[in-house]
Amino acid sequence: MILFFGPPGSGKSVQGQLLVERNGWKWLSTGQLFRESTDPEVKARMATGELIDNEMTARVLDNALRDMKDPAHIVLDGYPRNIDQAEWLIEHLPKHGREVTAIVLFETPQEELIKRQLGRGRADDNEEVIKRRLQIYEEQTRPLIDFYKTKGVPMVVIDGLGSVDEVHDRVQAAAEEKQLTS
Repeated sequence: MILFFGPPGSGKSVQGQLLVERNGWKWLSTGQLFRESTDPEVKARMATGELIDNEMTARVLDNALRDMKDPAHIVLDGYPRNIDQAEWLIEHLPKHGREVTAIVLFETPQEELIKRQLGRGRADDNEEVIKRRLQIYEEQTRPLIDFYKTKGVPMVVIDGLGSVDEVHDRVQAAAEEKQLTS
């Protein structure tokens, strides 16, 4: 399993989808799982706009992993977002015959991240909200990079600047050099 990390607007979701499409791998997004869930608790939480808690997220992800029998590589998007989730993932992947094999970290300057998010045209994408999202990433998710380093998980840092194709060429080159799958 390959984990994609990067702040909001870094392009990790787009790049992950391109990578799985190009290589015949599988895409697993916790956000998509939540939207497609038939679990009444998940649906009720989604309707409020609140974040899904760690326990509920773990349950939904565990079910998805149980149902995924294909041996293809999985690119996981949107998880883990904090240390508790990272520990859960390491503890529970072996029962599904999987492990975290690599981290892809997208590094993109803050000015570019803000510009990209403002350009999406979403109602909740204003500069104040975007800066708060970036702060939450720095406080809660970026520390996972060091967590996975202590676990010996290989990491590839990708320059997130450039066109979608330019960034994807860098991601694909890393995959072809076996940095993502070994």
